Amino acid sequence: MTSTLIEAIATQGVFRPRQKFRQLAEDHVPFDTLIGHDGYELAASRAIVDESVVVGIVGPRGAGKSSLIAYVCSKLPDTHVALRVPVSGADDPTSVSVMAAAALAQALADLELESYQREALERARADETTREEHPGRLGGTLGGGPVPAAVHAELATLREQLTSRPLAAERLAGLDRLIQILVLLGSNPVLVLEDTEAAIGGQRHDEIVSAFLRGPIHAFVHEIEASCLIAIQDVFTSNPEFAQLAASMALVEIPDLSEGQPRKALAAIIGNRLNQYELRAEPEEVLAPDGADLLLGFYDQSERSLRFTLAALQSAVEYAANAGADHIGVGHVRAAMSDWRARMSA
Repeated sequence: MTSTLIEAIATQGVFRPRQKFRQLAEDHVPFDTLIGHDGYELAASRAIVDESVVVGIVGPRGAGKSSLIAYVCSKLPDTHVALRVPVSGADDPTSVSVMAAAALAQALADLELESYQREALERARADETTREEHPGRLGGTLGGGPVPAAVHAELATLREQLTSRPLAAERLAGLDRLIQILVLLGSNPVLVLEDTEAAIGGQRHDEIVSAFLRGPIHAFVHEIEASCLIAIQDVFTSNPEFAQLAASMALVEIPDLSEGQPRKALAAIIGNRLNQYELRAEPEEVLAPDGADLLLGFYDQSERSLRFTLAALQSAVEYAANAGADHIGVGHVRAAMSDWRARMSA
């Protein structure tokens, strides 16, 4: 290991937590691999594809719920299409109609055909599909199959109605009609609510959590005929409203790294990031064993938060780079942990 490589890791932000959905899918190392048990990604995928149910991914803040959801979406077969529900973009995330309208608007934007698809549509029969591989196809970066050519015409009316706002008074704001169109044309929609923390503003107020659960989440579970992938924050599970919803969902709980071999799990996560940035180094060369143990202790103290643990690792590599070190040592990790403890307690 050289100080030049440590500098490159620090400068490129290799371990910095990322937010874009495609990046989350790339960053995700399957928990089945990390802890040596089966039943997480595969269970979520089977529940969506084979059983067509609502799947709740349960875990504390930063535990890997969003990355698991993104990973599952990236592996969807062509028979399914993932549509993201923009929780953070809704004016009132506790309102069913507001959330449904936000979901419909985002879905229509995701389903907007690119120019090459419009040309294909003009040439195609109604039952044909566009075959070109392109990020703008149905499902976009969330995964899924190609666009049925007839979808464009069927969605035009919905798009016009949403623009002129006659759908706003409806409880589901036309989202149920969008799902019917997709199903009739051979696509199985999967609604994705991964940023549910935004719905409660990062707060733990029971009344806000209750309104979100008995409003939009209840509607997605019981009123909308589509599979869903929903991130379930740990604060939700202690709310009385959740017990009734849980009975109608398939729940997949994010595991703790301590259930397997934590140091190997951390090395796998580090190795995946290094490979993405095409940096040739073994994880053990980048992070000293004692430093890895300290970082795993921070993981435990941060309530199983992989997000905060990676953020602390990024801070540690920056300390190492500033010192001209050729690896991340114990002192660098201690300094980073001190910084992040102060931020978390602020």
